[in-house]
Amino acid sequence: MLKSRVRIRGLDICIFLFALLIIGLISLQSYVRGRGTPEIMIEAAGVPAAGAPAADMSGEQQWIYPLDADETVRVPGPLGDTVVVIQDGTVEVVSSPCPQKICIKTGRISKPGQWIACLPNRVFISIRGREKEQPDAISQ
Repeated sequence: MLKSRVRIRGLDICIFLFALLIIGLISLQSYVRGRGTPEIMIEAAGVPAAGAPAADMSGEQQWIYPLDADETVRVPGPLGDTVVVIQDGTVEVVSSPCPQKICIKTGRISKPGQWIACLPNRVFISIRGREKEQPDAISQ
C-alpha cells in the first residue's frame, strides 16, 4: 500500500487566495451593478442605420435615460415617430402612429421590470435596475 502525502506550499496558498479574491470581486461587481437608480431603456428596431439609405430599415437603436429625468423623446420607427415622455419618475407613450394605440393605453409605468411595447412601430420601452429593496409577495 502506497502512502500519499500532500504538501501545501506557500505558492499554493497564494494561488488559492488570489482565486478567492477574484471570485469575491466578480461577485461584488455583480451585486453592485443591480443597484442604483432605475434606468429607462428605449429600443427601436427597423430604424435606418446611420449613413444607410432611408429604404434600409434593418438597424436598431437604443437610448438610456435615468428614471428621474424630465425628457420628451421622439423615437423613430418604420411607421413614424413614437413620442415618449419621462416625467416625475414615470414613463408613458403619448403619441404613436400605430393603428390600435395599445402602447398609449398602457399608461404610465414607474417600477423596474415594467415595460411598454409598440409592436407595429417596433418600439420597446422598459425600466431596469432597482429602487429600494422590497420583499416580494412570498417573503411578505
